[in-house]
Amino acid sequence: MAWIHNAIILPLLEPERHRGLVRRLRKIERFESLSSDEQRQFQEKKLRSILQHAYQTTPYYRRLFDDKGFHPTAWRLGRPLPVPVLTRDLLRVNGDDLRSRAFPDAMLRKATTGGTTSAPVAIWRDVEGLRDKTAMQYHLNRYSGFDQGTSVLTIWGAERDLTLNPGWKWRLYEQRLMRRYNAGAGQLSEAVLASFAEKLNRYRPRIIFGYAATIGIFADYLLSLNRPFHKPSRLIVTAEPITPEIHEKIERTFECPVTEHYGSRDIGMVAAQCDEGHRLHFHPAACYVELIDSGQTTEGPMYRLVITDLLNRGMPMIRYDTDDCVLVEDTPCACGSWFPSVKTVLGRAVDNFPLPDGSFVTGIAVTAAVARIREGFLHVRQIQLIQKGILHLHLRYVAEGELIDILAELKRFREEVEKLFQVQMRWTTERVTEIRRERSGKIRFCISEVSAPGRPVAV
Repeated sequence: MAWIHNAIILPLLEPERHRGLVRRLRKIERFESLSSDEQRQFQEKKLRSILQHAYQTTPYYRRLFDDKGFHPTAWRLGRPLPVPVLTRDLLRVNGDDLRSRAFPDAMLRKATTGGTTSAPVAIWRDVEGLRDKTAMQYHLNRYSGFDQGTSVLTIWGAERDLTLNPGWKWRLYEQRLMRRYNAGAGQLSEAVLASFAEKLNRYRPRIIFGYAATIGIFADYLLSLNRPFHKPSRLIVTAEPITPEIHEKIERTFECPVTEHYGSRDIGMVAAQCDEGHRLHFHPAACYVELIDSGQTTEGPMYRLVITDLLNRGMPMIRYDTDDCVLVEDTPCACGSWFPSVKTVLGRAVDNFPLPDGSFVTGIAVTAAVARIREGFLHVRQIQLIQKGILHLHLRYVAEGELIDILAELKRFREEVEKLFQVQMRWTTERVTEIRRERSGKIRFCISEVSAPGRPVAV
């Protein structure tokens, strides 16, 4: 059945993204059949080709490489790329000079960066690269038994990505032919969660795919109903970090494995978690990964995730700073794969809290601490923690009920957070009616407005 979808239905009805899909999937499969040495050689050749293409066809990289005295033919796998990272600000300022002159406008497609922590920036992709990225995402889905035509309920916060009120022709295509069912989570209420439950039980999907935190809230809602509901065979979570507590809760609630994927609007889906080692592996046919030491946390050294996109030649993105921080494990993964891997995605750098001694408290550690006490919250509905100064935390919250009960719950929260920070913090609070989602559809639980100190700061 999947072959019919990949070879006939998708290329015929959505050729923009799916032309040659079966051929592209087979190419990825052939790559994975190679030995690890052959795979590394393939990646080296592909990366050098991207470097050469960028030098020859983009004004930005021509200037940059010449200024650094670097020529792509001189680079070898395992050596650092001697060029500065590409940040979102550099994308914004140099957008036109980053576009490859090898492609006419008709062969480029516009996308935008996610815009979680800053205004979205335009990205251009060549059509063939867009199709290769689509094939890579489908291939990563297959690791979890999710192929085209497999029934899936998508719970997604960025509703602009979904067709929420389709006409009958689109419903026939999406729901009957593709067996894809959408649940928009732009705003969460009891009515919205009830609609999720109705779709879950009506369509009985094999896969639930979507935002980790939102699926966690959905799990709480289903448990509160105290009645049977459909159990899928796999959950795939992406778009935001997942804490061990949320992972365990949704796995227990839905009684099926939970797999994490990593990707972004900037670079596409490029990594999937293995079942054996529970690490996110970055596919070397899609990207080249570098990790930049970014400080110490209570969970270990923190690294900035820098990626070179190997599939987009329309706007080469070399050493792109994803702005995400990760934790790594030095030992070989239990699954046996050599593909670059990380243990935990901590989230955006601005979601981690710098301390006076130069170390960090990670936002995901704070989220985990809250998860441990959240079941005791009867009045506080939503929380957002903002670091206003190196020793100043601002707590924004939504609550209902008697003030004395609300204050008692907030006190418990502050105590849990202070255990992590291990330094006296000044607190301010702000009661609001709603904590708004970002353009990406996510609710940012932790925000730091403080730059990390270059050296310890006197307390």
